[in-house]
Amino acid sequence: MTDDSASDDSATDSSATDDSADAVRRRLQPAEATLPCGRRVDETLEQAAEGGADDLDDHQSTCPHCQAALLEFSALWQPVRDLVAAPVTAPADLADRVMRRVHQMVTDTWFTLQLTELGSLKIAARIVARIARDAARQVPGVRVALGRSTASRLVRLVERATFSHRHPDAAVGVLGRTAAVELAVAVQYGEPVHDIAREVQQRVILQLRESIGLESVTVNVTVDDVVQ
Repeated sequence: MTDDSASDDSATDSSATDDSADAVRRRLQPAEATLPCGRRVDETLEQAAEGGADDLDDHQSTCPHCQAALLEFSALWQPVRDLVAAPVTAPADLADRVMRRVHQMVTDTWFTLQLTELGSLKIAARIVARIARDAARQVPGVRVALGRSTASRLVRLVERATFSHRHPDAAVGVLGRTAAVELAVAVQYGEPVHDIAREVQQRVILQLRESIGLESVTVNVTVDDVVQ
C-alpha cells in the first residue's frame, strides 16, 4: 500500500530543494543586471545562496559593492537555506518573495532601501560615505579621514566619486540595509595606531546604524599616514 502523505512530503522537500542556489539564475531576470562595479547580480546572489559570502575573490576583497551585496543576499537567502535543511514543509512562495525583495533592491544600487508599512525609505550612498568620514574624524588622534587612500590623486577620485554618486569607484557599497565602507586615515604621531583604527571602525558602525538604520555594516580602515 502506498503512503500518499509520505509521497506528498517528498515532493514538497524536492520543491524546497529546487528553490536553492540551482534556481537562482532562472529566477533572477533580467540576467544582465549588474552591481555598480560591473559584477553580475545573478552570479553574486548565487555565490551567497551557496554559502560563499565569505569566500571573496581578488575583486570582491577590495570592492565594497560586492561585499555589501554578498552580506545582504546571504541574509535574505538564509530562510530558504534553513527550510531546505529542516524537515518542514516550506511555504510555496518563499523563494518568490525573496526574489521580489532582491529585484526591489537592485533597481538602484546607489541607495539603501528599507521597506516599511508606509512605503520605502532610500538614502544615497554618498550620504553614507559622508557620515562615515565625519564619524571617523571625531575619533581622537585622527587628523584626516578619506575614502580608500590619502594619496592626493586618489583623494580627488574618491571625492569626485562620493559626491557624484554614479561613479563605480566610490568608497562605499550599499544594498538594502547593508553597507561596506572603505576608509583611509592619517593619525597623530605618537598615538596608538591600532587602537585608533579600531575606534574608527566602532564609531563609524555605531553612527551608521543609529543615523541611517543600517543593520549590517562593514568598515575597512587603512592607516595611510602619520602626521606631526
